[in-house]
Amino acid sequence: MTTITIDLPPETYKRLEEHARRAGQAPEVLSRELLETALQARDTAPSRTARDILHAAGRLRPLSATLRRKIIPGVTLDEVRTILAQAAGPSLSDIIRAQRGTKL
Repeated sequence: MTTITIDLPPETYKRLEEHARRAGQAPEVLSRELLETALQARDTAPSRTARDILHAAGRLRPLSATLRRKIIPGVTLDEVRTILAQAAGPSLSDIIRAQRGTKL
């Protein structure tokens, strides 16, 4: 096994000791189990899209009526992305940066 050292604030270590005591384990054993569980959860969790993250944060809203009217029936999002990727000119990110200006 490989050994690592982790600096914990006193309050965090105290909580770890309490949890380990209740589980009948040494703090280092519980730490390893918690770390293994967290890594396994990350490996098996589906990757989250920006849409998922914004939705979870309550920052996603439905399209306005004006934007809905601009949707061309029958054109898929993949088709739009392909067209935009082939378009000449600055990227959408560059346009947004230019419009925002320099942050102070």
